[in-house]
Amino acid sequence: TANGVHVHMAVIRSQYRPDVIRVRQGDRVVIDITNAESARDATHGFGLHGYNINASIDPGATQRVEFVASRPGVYPFYCTEFCSALHMEMAGWLLVQPR
Repeated sequence: TANGVHVHMAVIRSQYRPDVIRVRQGDRVVIDITNAESARDATHGFGLHGYNINASIDPGATQRVEFVASRPGVYPFYCTEFCSALHMEMAGWLLVQPR
């Protein structure tokens, strides 16, 4: 998108793909997160530290999150729904480069 980044993310087996998102300060960021699990109880979450974003994605569903990357820095994202024994390892990074 103009002045922005559109990410198509898949979540499956306790991982985010991609697990690193690089943007520039001021970019409008749209992330479409698809839960590729087939088990009915395999809900995943997406919490983005520093941006007050928390989404819950049911199996087979896609959820969109949108925000402006207003502050440079490194921000973790992580699963906010207990999903498996690997739940604590389900994480990634948003890297916001200064303008």
